[in-house]
Amino acid sequence: MNNSRWSIVNSRWFSNLLKSGLLWAMVYCLWSNNSFSAIPTYIKTIEKKPISIFVNTTNDIFLLYKGMLERYNADGTFFQNYGSIYINEHTEIISVTGFKTILYSPDFGKIIQLDNRFKEIDVIDVFNLGTYLITCVGTSYDNNFLWLWDDATQRLIKMDKDQKPIFESNNLSLWTGKTIHPIQITEVGIQLFVLDTTQGIFIFDNQGNFIKNIPIYAIQDLKIYENQLFYYKEHCIYSYQQLTFSEIKYTQTPKLENIQLGKSILCGINQMGWVEIWKY
Repeated sequence: MNNSRWSIVNSRWFSNLLKSGLLWAMVYCLWSNNSFSAIPTYIKTIEKKPISIFVNTTNDIFLLYKGMLERYNADGTFFQNYGSIYINEHTEIISVTGFKTILYSPDFGKIIQLDNRFKEIDVIDVFNLGTYLITCVGTSYDNNFLWLWDDATQRLIKMDKDQKPIFESNNLSLWTGKTIHPIQITEVGIQLFVLDTTQGIFIFDNQGNFIKNIPIYAIQDLKIYENQLFYYKEHCIYSYQQLTFSEIKYTQTPKLENIQLGKSILCGINQMGWVEIWKY
């Protein structure tokens, strides 16, 4: 085959790759592998010993104590705090962005909503919402709605600002074939991610229609950035590429416990019980 014919064949092959999307998938996968191999760099230690920690998608750091929630900037400087008798060791921190922070205290049956200045918007009593058995709470991507999980009926409920249900799914165990006990509900765009540590990641659309289950287990924290899933399990950070269905292990994870991932930072508890901040 002469050079001109070989060039034509190569051009057609390249064009077909572009049309099929395979080339973009290959490039995306290579870029993701390279971008995810950086070694984290230490930023700062906050010499506090909280019950739990949380980092949201805008790199706000939250430290939880009995009766108190503290918020820090990404560089570890103190920003603000909020106190409540409903905060204890079982209180969950739910925050997509810094515009709103939500606390769920299952022991008291309270959902506390705070604005970006930690001013109390409202305190919702879940026992007044109906006959639901609420075990997990999430928020919509625009912070205007709450997602609730009714463990008794295996349903998702979407609730508006007036605490009225505007959507209730069917029994999702019938769709998934599994009984789900979520620890995290995260809405990103038109998709809803429901994390169960023993059953994996369940993905629904924002109307509660089941899309798929990703069988990755023992995840302690899940974040979604630009269609990539980032999570912490077995003392290591991973990403999952939905396009290529591949799991990538981080090159090096700091020796910390209870790691929480932000968009560009991670936080965890060191051997002293203090909070360390790293950039990744």
